[in-house]
Amino acid sequence: MRRRAVLAAVLLPVAVVACSGEKKAAADPAAALAAAKTTLDGAQAVTLDLKSDKPIPSGHNGVSAAKGTGLIDPTTPKFQGTVSAVVSGAPVTTDVITIGDTTWMKLFTPTFTKVDLKALNAPNPGGFFKPDTGLSQILAKTSDAAGGTEKRFGKEVLTAYTGKVPGAVVKSLLNLGADTSTYAAEFGIAEGNQLRTAKLTGPFYDTGDSSYEIVLTDYGKTVEIAQP
Repeated sequence: MRRRAVLAAVLLPVAVVACSGEKKAAADPAAALAAAKTTLDGAQAVTLDLKSDKPIPSGHNGVSAAKGTGLIDPTTPKFQGTVSAVVSGAPVTTDVITIGDTTWMKLFTPTFTKVDLKALNAPNPGGFFKPDTGLSQILAKTSDAAGGTEKRFGKEVLTAYTGKVPGAVVKSLLNLGADTSTYAAEFGIAEGNQLRTAKLTGPFYDTGDSSYEIVLTDYGKTVEIAQP
């Protein structure tokens, strides 16, 4: 009887440790973001859903939302979907196709027409899907990475991280913001090192801070994107 009591006393702490240790230790934040960048760059395709938390301020142009599929490529990234924006003071939602540096929109037209995004002072959504200079560069250029706690996102459990992103990086993507500012970043990493959510907060306009949130899904689910 005494031997059983002694054995139980020895095994009980082990059992408690085993049960409490089912949750894996959080990865180093910088390493976790680097792994997510590698996964995104190699995904071939993702579905993007981008939204601003506030309307575009009066007197400004800018993108408020975008949704579609991006094909990841170092030389000719592609995007097909819809973009909502304010252009010359007018709010518009238009179908968009981009192949490399060329863009077609149904901007006030029933059919796709080639447009000059630089003349519209608008970002190329296809640029999000170019490794190293696209969306994944945010992961590589985040400083002060911290976190590793879990959070619920729909049916998924994500590992959350925070950090800071230089304004020049943000502006290169969204054509918004200030080069000299620093933007607060929040990331949600899903199983398989997939970047699921990214949120950037800071002075995108001269009217105070606002946020843009990006959700990435359907890793590897490619579609045909051709010139219209």
